[in-house]
Amino acid sequence: MERLLTATLTVIEEKGLAAATIPEIAAVAGVSAGSVYRRFADKDALVRAAFLQVLEESQETNRANLPTGRFEGRSFNEALHAIGRSFVAQYRGRTGLLKALDQFLELQADAKFRERAAELIEANFRLVIEALLPFRDRIAAADPERAITFALLSAATVIEVHKLQNDLLWKRMLPLDDEALAEEIARAMIAYLTLA
Repeated sequence: MERLLTATLTVIEEKGLAAATIPEIAAVAGVSAGSVYRRFADKDALVRAAFLQVLEESQETNRANLPTGRFEGRSFNEALHAIGRSFVAQYRGRTGLLKALDQFLELQADAKFRERAAELIEANFRLVIEALLPFRDRIAAADPERAITFALLSAATVIEVHKLQNDLLWKRMLPLDDEALAEEIARAMIAYLTLA
């Protein structure tokens, strides 16, 4: 099962969602296509299982790396710079996979899968929010948790447009490498959260 899910993610990353076929995935996993169908009804069921595994692993990693006191001893600005770098790094080397996940979620009719994926993604954001809440006295907004949530979702949206959509306007007007993108994300979050 582990080889099959890993092969699914590998094929999606390298060739895209549309090109990820059961025979291709089976070949990469070193199993027959028939054995795939014994475990999964169709390609969508296999892809759902693979994407849920990625999201669950991401949550476990973030839970280990982002305990509430994670930024203890660091300044608010240092914490936001670390988050900016971390957000951008999550897309490094996984652009194809994350683009496919975005497409798959958009087109997926399985409401249970969509809900579980949304829960896992939200849980990851909530871990970051909790890690930043000790800085609530540095946040100018009346509702610090809401402000942090808005800042993080805004940062993630900018990164997704920049990294996943290959937006022509961004590339033309503000071509940023990962380091520069992380820096601008951190600066934007700092400005938003600290301006009265």
